[in-house]
Amino acid sequence: MSMQTYFVVQPYLETKRGALVALPPIQARDADHARRLVSRQAGGAVGAVAFSRRVDPEAGDYEEAIVLLRWGRVPDDEDQAAA
Repeated sequence: MSMQTYFVVQPYLETKRGALVALPPIQARDADHARRLVSRQAGGAVGAVAFSRRVDPEAGDYEEAIVLLRWGRVPDDEDQAAA
């Protein structure tokens, strides 16, 4: 199978002690949809990251994530934010 591009939004909540906790990721249709989903997280999350990643599911090959948009409070480490 060939490489497929997935678009994902990873929202975050903040615990009472100030730690960031990842909520379940949200799959988007495309880059614009992912960016719009980030802007909708304002009411329920302290931050979110929209990213894309090319994947070959059959071979298990994954390319590096490309961050499309960061909003609010998210982990400092790019790898952790777009995991």
